[in-house]
Amino acid sequence: MKFYLKPFSFLYDQIVGMKNSLYDRGVIGVYKAPVPVVSIGNLTVGGTGKTPVTDFCLKFLVAEGKKVAVVSRSYRADAESPCRVDVDHPFAARYYGDEPVLLAQANPEVAVYVGASKWQTAQYAVSKNNFDVLIVDDGFQHRKLARDLNIVILDATESLENYAVIPEGRARESWDGVARADVLILTKCNLAKEDDLKTLEEKLPPGKEVLYFGYEIPRFKNAKTKEFKSRDEFAGQEMFLVSAIARPDVFEKMMREIGPVSKKSLHFRDHHQYSNHDVKTIEEEFRKSQARYLVTTEKDAVKLRHLMSDPAQLWSASLEIAEQGQKGRLSEIIGQTLR
Repeated sequence: MKFYLKPFSFLYDQIVGMKNSLYDRGVIGVYKAPVPVVSIGNLTVGGTGKTPVTDFCLKFLVAEGKKVAVVSRSYRADAESPCRVDVDHPFAARYYGDEPVLLAQANPEVAVYVGASKWQTAQYAVSKNNFDVLIVDDGFQHRKLARDLNIVILDATESLENYAVIPEGRARESWDGVARADVLILTKCNLAKEDDLKTLEEKLPPGKEVLYFGYEIPRFKNAKTKEFKSRDEFAGQEMFLVSAIARPDVFEKMMREIGPVSKKSLHFRDHHQYSNHDVKTIEEEFRKSQARYLVTTEKDAVKLRHLMSDPAQLWSASLEIAEQGQKGRLSEIIGQTLR
């Protein structure tokens, strides 16, 4: 724990607490969309596995025949004014952001909108079409946009020390903020130690519904051919990893369960926008490592495949979530919110 950062964390927490108090007392007004709004967010900065949960919810809603829009922020991307994600844009991930593009590619029936401000993007989205529901990606701290269901994701593999407020830890606000959630989802439960999971459960506020999800990688997708290979085909083969995510340690742990990982693997900061120089370095290091496969995450693949000299050498690990315990409960809760 970086104790010398405590004063800065205290100051940050006071500012966030003051803002939340103003919202709680109705001093700051909120935008209420004309359709139900479901927020999927987290307490810490990235790495909780929010995107797979969002994808899970989108697929359920589409299967139910609902007309869905996603509202996201163009984080570390070029788009500033609200706009709809166009996956055919030549540099889509750079312009709209990696996660919005990934969600749009995986769910072509869903309209994904991005912008600098979520509430303004939501306003723009409903002005463009009649939707049955808005899903707000990473919306927990964006209180300017009213929501009908607040889903908060907690990473079961996250050290409790990291729940200290930034910069001392990785939390965007104090643990007390969890009380605003309607539903808590503990992710990566299959990757967490039993004692750590129990400790996290003991910290949860009473009376909250808690759902459990495990994460697995059943297959890999080629960046050029779109061909899939099963996990078994990668088993025992050395992999060179490249990623720009908040928790590369978890990604590497999952890969090591499949096969050996090259010591030369490269990790960049979360949401890093790769340059041509970066890609040249990646390709050179991969070649020198003599690893069998070059493997990245799904959200990194949407940025890398347009820059590589030969995208066919790049494979993305398909991350899937599996409900543990009460099957279908998350879908049931979302369905109840829309009635």
